[in-house]
Parts: sequence; structure tokens; C-alpha cells
Amino acid sequence: MSIRYGQICPVSKAAELLGECWTLLIIRELVLGTARFNDFQRAPSQISPTLLTKRLNQLQEAGLVMRKTMPDQQRIEYHPTAASKELKPIILVWERGGCDGRAVK
Repeated sequence: MSIRYGQICPVSKAAELLGECWTLLIIRELVLGTARFNDFQRAPSQISPTLLTKRLNQLQEAGLVMRKTMPDQQRIEYHPTAASKELKPIILVWERGGCDGRAVK
């Protein structure tokens, strides 16, 4: 169970959620088009199924992920909400910084 500090400041609230292990990587995959549970698991991070389920549920509760049961009832997809789409430019800047050697060491 993660600790919640009851932050009031919007930046602190965001850091509380997004600072959880794997959360930003899940959001990155989500806004880049990953939709299925198994695809999240195969992403570079290889998160465990239990933790992935927990994080997706937390992100859904926070309004950053929309869970959709497909018409065939055989699979579930996860889609970004407007709120998580707003994070895409930030994630891409961080990604570019890491690729060209400007990442914090």
C-alpha cells in the first residue's frame, strides 16, 4: 500500500501519484499507444503483473487511465484520458534529454 500524505499543493499531489515506482513508465507507454495489459508487460520495463494491475487501478482512480472492455468481452484495453495526454509533451522532453546525455546522473 502506498503512503498518501494529503498534499494540498497541485504539484505535490502530482508528485505523490507520479512518483510511485513504474507510474511514469506506464503513462509513457499509454500516451505512446500501448493499450493492452500484455503489451505493458512487454514494454522495456517488464513490470510484474501484480504491480502493473495495482498501478493501472491507481491511475484509473486518479483519472489518468480509462479502462475499456472490448465488444468481444475477451479483452480489456487501457486508454489515456485528456489529463494523461497533457503529460505527453513533458514525458517526451524527459525522453529526449535522456537520449542525448542530458539525463541527471
